[in-house]
Amino acid sequence: MLKKIVSFIIFCIILFSSLSLFFSASANYTLNSNGSDVDSYYLYNFENNLYMAEYGVETIIAPSATVKMMTACVTLESGIDTGKVITVNSDMLDGVMGRTMNLKAGDRLTVLDLLYATVCGGYNDASQSLAFAVSGSLSNFIAKMNEKASQLDMTATNYLNVTGMDEAGMHTCVLDIIKLAKHLTKNDTFVNVSSASTYKLSDIATCDKKTISNRSSLISSFKGLSNFCTGSGDFGGCSVLYYKRSDLSFLCIVMGASPKNDDDDIACAEDYSKQLLSHALYDYSYKTVLSEKSVVASLPAMYSSTSENIDLYLQNDVNVYMPKNIDERNDLTYNYYVYGSGLKAPLKSGDEVGEMIVSYDGRTL
Repeated sequence: MLKKIVSFIIFCIILFSSLSLFFSASANYTLNSNGSDVDSYYLYNFENNLYMAEYGVETIIAPSATVKMMTACVTLESGIDTGKVITVNSDMLDGVMGRTMNLKAGDRLTVLDLLYATVCGGYNDASQSLAFAVSGSLSNFIAKMNEKASQLDMTATNYLNVTGMDEAGMHTCVLDIIKLAKHLTKNDTFVNVSSASTYKLSDIATCDKKTISNRSSLISSFKGLSNFCTGSGDFGGCSVLYYKRSDLSFLCIVMGASPKNDDDDIACAEDYSKQLLSHALYDYSYKTVLSEKSVVASLPAMYSSTSENIDLYLQNDVNVYMPKNIDERNDLTYNYYVYGSGLKAPLKSGDEVGEMIVSYDGRTL
């Protein structure tokens, strides 16, 4: 028979979904602390299920301003009309401390106004007003927050307020924050709200503040950035960012950032976040580790009428998002096997006859 070219399929899905196994070593990436401390951090790429850096993700910590992520989540999933007009009352403002937009009893705003003020502005009075608007009381709303946390399998999380003010008995960990953040990336309204650099309150709003500015200073530096959370507390600054750039998207989390100089803790958290995002953008790239034009092997086929060998090649190029310092030629290992007991005629171009196994340091990708 004439010499045939037979496709040699590679399971790209398996390779990509297993990158976290291989590149978990990259999670040893260390931030430049500049004399500051950080409790935990995390960097993740969605498209390749790639854990790019992590530290202290299982440590139990105060949730700080990440509480407002759950406040927004419960609000958006409650079914309340975001255009509904809310009149602020004294109960909504009772006990509010920390960062506020100076709401007063009698002020009128829409639910959407309060969402922007909560997520972008990080205002505690807006967050508490949302809770009353949705559930009628703080206790009912907080119960819904913990119920949602349970649904998301956030086993280390317990919410006691809707603002993130530090409180004994309220706790979480970065692994739980990751689950909440990944859930929120699927909510278009939340992503759109959190990505706004500024927001002008609706014409119906009667409060003193007319414009909400995004609390994250990185919004202007990274096009496509959504600020899921920026804030501070007794345990330092925190930042939860979702960054979508062309065909890549990332989740970046920094918790418990505490400066040892004159900078504030939010600036410290954002400095760490910038380092992590820069690591993702400049230390990684897609590489073609295998080309469809490359012949994998040339093997004889049983029952062939000729003695000519058959060329085996890959069905597609294999592109991997990986650290730039990995040498795909010398650091990766490529092995193939053919289905069954070998090639058997008749065969035609395009037949799938085997698999290519790609490994690094003894681990199958």
